Amino acid sequence: MKEMVLGIGNTLNGDDGVGVYVMESIDKYFRKGKGAKQAGAETEREVIAINCGTSPENYTSVIRRHNPDMLILVDAADMGLSPGSSRTIPPEKIGIMLFSTHDVPLSLFISYVSEFCRDVVLIGIQPGKLEVGTALSNTVQQGGNRVADLIIKKRLDEIKPLET
Repeated sequence: MKEMVLGIGNTLNGDDGVGVYVMESIDKYFRKGKGAKQAGAETEREVIAINCGTSPENYTSVIRRHNPDMLILVDAADMGLSPGSSRTIPPEKIGIMLFSTHDVPLSLFISYVSEFCRDVVLIGIQPGKLEVGTALSNTVQQGGNRVADLIIKKRLDEIKPLET
């Protein structure tokens, strides 16, 4: 199984960088000998982690070339929850979310990449501070650690879907 994790966000805007933080944690895990390719289970697992900054659309050719079975997008999302909380965001709810730091709406991006990815999952993590020049807050970092751990352990089903 080939998976691709895209960390989305601006690390110069405090908690907006949580998607990139999660991607870096996953990349570090798989590069430390735990294996970019893990064998031994029922199927081999290949995980590719990419820092997309605020422009995931710049990576469509990379996504197409790797043709992942699962594409996981991780981004800060204002969902009206407490900072650090995470949710999977179903496609029909992406349009109502505020993703103001992106050049292309994520709904359009996901629609496009869905043509060459079997599954696309968007995970939102509730930010606290989005001030220029601030670091990732401890609370949101802890939420990011939880999401990274669930992705690594293939337990995405433990992240609740966003409800209205």
